[in-house]
Amino acid sequence: MKNQRIFLFAALVALIATLWGCKDIPQNTTQCNLVEIADGEGLDSAHIKFVLPWYGDKRVNEAIIEQLNESLGGIYEGSYSDVDSMGRCYLAHYMKDMKDMRGELENTLPYERSVSAILDCETDDYVTIDVQEYQYSGGAHGGTVSYGLTFRKSDGRQMGKNILNNLVGDEEWNDMVKQQLMEHFDVKTEEALHENLQLYPDYFPFIPMPQTEPYLTEKGLVFIYQQYEITSYAAGMPGFVIPYDKLKKYLNSTGKRLLEKYYSFNS
Repeated sequence: MKNQRIFLFAALVALIATLWGCKDIPQNTTQCNLVEIADGEGLDSAHIKFVLPWYGDKRVNEAIIEQLNESLGGIYEGSYSDVDSMGRCYLAHYMKDMKDMRGELENTLPYERSVSAILDCETDDYVTIDVQEYQYSGGAHGGTVSYGLTFRKSDGRQMGKNILNNLVGDEEWNDMVKQQLMEHFDVKTEEALHENLQLYPDYFPFIPMPQTEPYLTEKGLVFIYQQYEITSYAAGMPGFVIPYDKLKKYLNSTGKRLLEKYYSFNS
């Protein structure tokens, strides 16, 4: 098993590629930047995968890469036009971080770090990147962070909570959130839902918004709670989607301008 592991990482380290015209992306994306690299040393392993759109507008390209860099920790200081170098930077950082941690703790368990940032959804006006981060450094289980980043293609501005108005959190909104969370936990009543949540009683029956930014997909505006945010590790990362036909009440002018081409918000 150990020899297979070493061979696998040796093969992955050799796979450092930047390709144009990627497969499995939205059809109206003409170019895509793919970077996939990995490293392994002893019990430590790291993996980076970026599948990102690449446009003629430099502002949009750099806005996407800059926000992704900030989300990952902001340690990359090179050119935002060099996605491969950014991937290498984080790969080296993860390997060093695990090596330093192992030296302090003298842990003999396998450590692992990985991140993927992959084009998820795109229209003529916005694009969404799905980001998954994973870390295991001993203990009963690893930790995962999951979020999306949506950008306006006209200027690269990130779109999230800034497309919503102050009606978010009203009774209708909260009812939608509770209903979707009840479906996630497969329960029928609010009391049973509350038993699955780790919230102070004063919060209930209103559910706090997730800390991470929402993002746009084909189905609607997606919100994800991170591990331990409102429930136990075993319950995963519950989330909810506000479909576009129910979102119009909660959009501000920025959100309506972004989405009105695809959905009717006049009624």
